[in-house]
Amino acid sequence: MGRKILTKAVLATIPEMVARGGMRADDIAEKLGCNLGTLKVRCSQAKISLRPPGSRRGRPRTDERTIRVSEAALTLLQRRAAASGKTEAALARELLETIARDDLYDAVLVAEPLPTKKRAFG
Repeated sequence: MGRKILTKAVLATIPEMVARGGMRADDIAEKLGCNLGTLKVRCSQAKISLRPPGSRRGRPRTDERTIRVSEAALTLLQRRAAASGKTEAALARELLETIARDDLYDAVLVAEPLPTKKRAFG
């Protein structure tokens, strides 16, 4: 028998991941290192909802939209999200809401691209 991943302590963290982290069930399973089916069963047994707040039967609220981005942009977003412990969807939502709230459109959408700095990694 393998080691137990979904302990009571780990299960207790899942509602926060769903509510504040914006994580979906498959994101949570990947982060915790378990099978999606196992996660769903264990959460069901523990009466933990994997649905986002305000959703009905897992469908997004009517104020949510899908935005398509390039593969390159998605890859960069995924890297940044992983480094900050968020999903790419949660990070994208946070970025867009901050831009809208603080009226940062002009600061973000510059007419000419800024010169890129070369950074060494490793």
